Amino acid sequence: MTRNRPMGKTGDQAINQKEQLGITVGINLRIQLRGSKDTWNGNLVGMAADRYLIAEVPAIPGLWVKLHQTNNIIVRYLHGGKAYGFYSTLIAAMNEPVRLAFLAYPEKIETVNLRKFQRVPCLIPAAVSMNGVSHQGAFTDMSEGGCSFLFDQSGAAPDLGVQIADEIVFSVCLIGSSKEREIRAIVRNVRTADKRTSIGTQFHEPGDDLLESIRSYMGKVGNLDVP
Repeated sequence: MTRNRPMGKTGDQAINQKEQLGITVGINLRIQLRGSKDTWNGNLVGMAADRYLIAEVPAIPGLWVKLHQTNNIIVRYLHGGKAYGFYSTLIAAMNEPVRLAFLAYPEKIETVNLRKFQRVPCLIPAAVSMNGVSHQGAFTDMSEGGCSFLFDQSGAAPDLGVQIADEIVFSVCLIGSSKEREIRAIVRNVRTADKRTSIGTQFHEPGDDLLESIRSYMGKVGNLDVP
């Protein structure tokens, strides 16, 4: 029997459970009960390969009723420029001291590549302004369409308060230029792992001069064989 696919029918591919999930502890999950239009945010807090995933979840009406009902949970998440989705089964649940859902390890995962542009890894010091507050950090990868930014939380961890769809402004000197420039962007994903927070962003209406600077940088480092 062919099951309905959680990610749609265009541009996706199925991978088996032996391949990498593209999922890390701390990643944001979108959880949906099969047959419901509502979705809820959760966070992956643990996993045992080929056995189960552990997600910290909010109060989801009707979730516990799905206990042991095969493939009645739909999970979606973003990682590395791809959207992932899979069906799962709620195999255990607890409310105290925190609300946790134990999900069966997926048999199949659907993926969709969301990136239009090639990204290259980098480590470029930068600052980001959000809601009138500036935070230090660095670009950790970059493309013509956007970048990943890692917050510097080496001191007292700031209350970042960053949310998906927030509009932000980067201040950065790209390699090969001595001029600091401002780059407007939109937050597309937020990732927290090992008490470190990073965001994936999409540049907002980048000018031709910025695109040319990015292309020049990528042309210089894109083909380097970095160990």
